[in-house]
Amino acid sequence: MSSAEGDQAMGPERESGDSVEAAWDFQARSAADWDDRARASTAIWVPPIMQALVDAARNSVLGRFYPFTSHARLCFSTGPRYWLGEGDVLPVCIALLSGGSYSVAHKHDHPVEALLQTTSADEAVTTAVRVLKDHLQP
Repeated sequence: MSSAEGDQAMGPERESGDSVEAAWDFQARSAADWDDRARASTAIWVPPIMQALVDAARNSVLGRFYPFTSHARLCFSTGPRYWLGEGDVLPVCIALLSGGSYSVAHKHDHPVEALLQTTSADEAVTTAVRVLKDHLQP
């Protein structure tokens, strides 16, 4: 795939710019759609709790990083296109669990060991912030 095709495949997030604010706006719209689909379908195992997580993360210090989702996890990077070397993926993610809770884990742990499992989006975000303390220095 050429760079131009890759940019087109990115859809609205590329069209709206590379700002952190635009990335969060896109993530908020996607989370609302995700939750709507989860509410409307019995075939989706993920509960409709992504929007609460995105809102909590965006309104914390995590809001200064670029959000992205991967395998029902909210992740963060220091740049808009980490996959092209434009930023680094931060070493924490918050996963949605089938029981309607969140799991905070180090991004690169295999097997993934939860640092916290909670039903509170705010508590999950607070734990992620603690894990990222070295990345949060001004």
